[in-house]
Amino acid sequence: MVMKRYAIAIMGACVIFFTSDAASGAAGADVCMDCHTYLTPLNDRAASLTVDLATYEASIHGEAGIECVDCHYQLSGVEDFSHEAPREAPLERVDCSMCHESESEDYELSVHGEAYLAGDESAPRCSSCHGTHDIKPTDDIESSVYPLNVADVCMKCHTDPDVVAEHDLPSPEKIREYEDSVHMKALKDKGLIVSATCNDCHGSHKIRPSDDPSSLTNRLNLPETCAKCHQGIYATYRESVHGRDNAQGNEDVPVCTDCHGDHSIKAATDPESTVYATNVAETCSNCHEDETLSERYRFPSLRLRSYLGTYHGIASSLGDTTVANCASCHGHHDIRPSDDPKSAVHPDNIPRTCSKCHPQAGRNFALGKVHVTEVRESNIGAYVAEKMYAVFIGGSVGGFFLFIMTDMVALGRKMRNKPGTGRKLFRRQRRKSK
Repeated sequence: MVMKRYAIAIMGACVIFFTSDAASGAAGADVCMDCHTYLTPLNDRAASLTVDLATYEASIHGEAGIECVDCHYQLSGVEDFSHEAPREAPLERVDCSMCHESESEDYELSVHGEAYLAGDESAPRCSSCHGTHDIKPTDDIESSVYPLNVADVCMKCHTDPDVVAEHDLPSPEKIREYEDSVHMKALKDKGLIVSATCNDCHGSHKIRPSDDPSSLTNRLNLPETCAKCHQGIYATYRESVHGRDNAQGNEDVPVCTDCHGDHSIKAATDPESTVYATNVAETCSNCHEDETLSERYRFPSLRLRSYLGTYHGIASSLGDTTVANCASCHGHHDIRPSDDPKSAVHPDNIPRTCSKCHPQAGRNFALGKVHVTEVRESNIGAYVAEKMYAVFIGGSVGGFFLFIMTDMVALGRKMRNKPGTGRKLFRRQRRKSK
């Protein structure tokens, strides 16, 4: 029965073909649709070849008047509509480079293109991201690569456990962190299509691994990548002590993601943000508590430890968001060395910096050290005072403990020797009971 229906469909298509313009070489979509609309009932393979003409006509290619054979002409047997050759092997895929040459060249250089050209059938292709017969312009909200939809397209593969395991990709949990980021919330909750999506940071057709010098997410390139949206902040960062070293190719200095995170970036007002007021000190300590880095670049170490010992640090650790943290004094994107006249912690500028919280701050605020540790070389006066306090407090506590223990021993002796107490009282009661 199935074969009979198939034969009738083929015969009908042939009659239409030989009585239409297609016989004379015209290649209109209507000719293709004579078969590709009615293949569905026959078998699964035919169903995969079925095309919804209305969907195609509403696509960017359909609206441009591009015919089926403009894309499929290179398939053997399609250009002359014979379809007579047996199809034991799959048809060759459409070559998008016929029209999109530069994008195709970039794709071939990407991690996706390299994998596909190496024979990885699971690697994303043009149709994986853009669709097939339903391709829409990138500024169409129905397009799969419209800013609101890009993350969903990328996550189809990057949150698939099988794909992640097979290609040793970052964990799905890390990728899903983007869903709760300030960027995704701006997209989904506020509809701000200018907010960063996957392709804004990683690229679209020419995605390269982060250890590639040409990658947008390479450490040395990250500030410029973020600058596509945060140009003003980048201009400030570029003049800072961190930005200058980054421009010289130093990979040790912090870049945007070291302070703000990557997929999990949150607003500075979010308590979970790495740059929230009470989290800033810990974020900065990732570098400034590192003894290897402090020795290599000769900057003071133990910054977090010395900060937490101050009133500011203690209050911050208890949840006070108004007390001064690292950024309050040193700045954030505009951090400069303390000997730079533009630095917020230059001796000439400290009174003005401190006056943000202490309106009466004068020049004396610049005389004392802020980061003080027990290290002798840091501050001999503080070192001696700390040791004296340690001896005094230890001696006081020890003395009180010794006094209490001595008093308890004396009280115990007194109780044992006093008539009617202790063992004597027990013996007396025992005699009475007899």
